[in-house]
Amino acid sequence: MLVDQAISIASRETDQPINKWIYSVLWANIIELRLKPGQVLSETEVSELLGASRTPVREAFIRLAKDGLLEIRPQKGSLVSKIDLNQAREARFVRSAVEKAVIKEACEQFPQEALSELESLIELQFRWLRGKNRAEFLLADNDFHRVIYKGCGKEGVWAYVKQLDFNYDRLRIMTLPFVTEQVIEEHRRIFEIIRAKDAISIDMAVEKHLTWDVIDRVIADFPAEFFINGNGSSAPKFG
Repeated sequence: MLVDQAISIASRETDQPINKWIYSVLWANIIELRLKPGQVLSETEVSELLGASRTPVREAFIRLAKDGLLEIRPQKGSLVSKIDLNQAREARFVRSAVEKAVIKEACEQFPQEALSELESLIELQFRWLRGKNRAEFLLADNDFHRVIYKGCGKEGVWAYVKQLDFNYDRLRIMTLPFVTEQVIEEHRRIFEIIRAKDAISIDMAVEKHLTWDVIDRVIADFPAEFFINGNGSSAPKFG
């Protein structure tokens, strides 16, 4: 039962549409693994927990399904999607290749206001780190990268890349308790590369930031049934 779990329910902002609020509540809890991969999630239970009608809950479910975070099964109840490790690896590969190219462009020409925004986002990440708010930290992390794309006139490319990241983001959440300060320092390094127009250092900085090594070590601490291989079978634990 959801009511028995440590579900985090953020306050609804003034004039925030209820379906978007429900979506944000469920998204944060899925990303932070409070709602676990493979867990059954019913519209009725969510409606009762959040004090909402079934219609906005259903709309939120549909959006989460489009994000790849929920499997809607008519008449059977929906499931929080398991983490597909093969898909996550492919998403990381695409992200790494695209990010290197975008940062190279940023080293050639990048607006000062975007550079200032990157610096502000680094400070914001420190704030969420101190507050131990992993979902907000991830949002600020993603915003840091989005601003780089936006500064290069490629925000549409960022939107496309993020469509692939639904598995990779949950894996990144698993690693945050171990590498959070390191992530911020890596962002600062990327910021300095762009500011100094140091294109020669891009590949090493991006590979270090989007590494898979920490993920391999961390997921061994989580139940094997949280994960699937590309063929849909349960993934083995990593050693």
